[in-house]
Amino acid sequence: MLGLFVCLQAGWAQNTVESIRKRYSSMKEYISTKNEDNPNDGATWGEYYHLEARIFLPASGGHKENIYMYWDEREEEKIYPSHYITFATTKYNYSAMDYYEEFMYDKDGKVAFIYAYTPYHSFMDNQKDMQYEMRFYFSRGKLIKAMIKKRPDEQSPYTEEFNGAALKSQYAPFMQEMIDKAEKIRQMFIAIEKETYDYSE
Repeated sequence: MLGLFVCLQAGWAQNTVESIRKRYSSMKEYISTKNEDNPNDGATWGEYYHLEARIFLPASGGHKENIYMYWDEREEEKIYPSHYITFATTKYNYSAMDYYEEFMYDKDGKVAFIYAYTPYHSFMDNQKDMQYEMRFYFSRGKLIKAMIKKRPDEQSPYTEEFNGAALKSQYAPFMQEMIDKAEKIRQMFIAIEKETYDYSE
């Protein structure tokens, strides 16, 4: 399905920030060309799984979450090759605040890149809530670079909070939370595949 990644797969065993950014740009370009307007036209209709949850939560009110999962085909000599997840996005709201996250995966299922937009959060005691943009780059499950930016509100420009591989301790729990979420989404993808596209035999 995502033939544009074939030429990049050779470098997946050992990720670099540059190779991750190249794959990410290709994936975002692929997603931008797909839509739901022509569901019978395989040339323009992107294949993905879309989950939507709508829940009313006490105190915080209505909660809606949308998860999109994209895949590629494994290199198998089958009429219908099996799939593996390559990219996922999730957008949700709590208490009228919108959150957005992206997860990019290697062929073996390990997360290679995470982007997270987190509005009005504090990572230290007695610190003012800020809006954060976070990017985490991984190779074989190990963090190789993190970039964290923050701003007080949407009208202000972002300032760099951190840029490096030795992540500050206050951000480590959040990064692990995102890694765990990436794995939960991957497991959801596997479960959906078994129900909708089980050509593993």
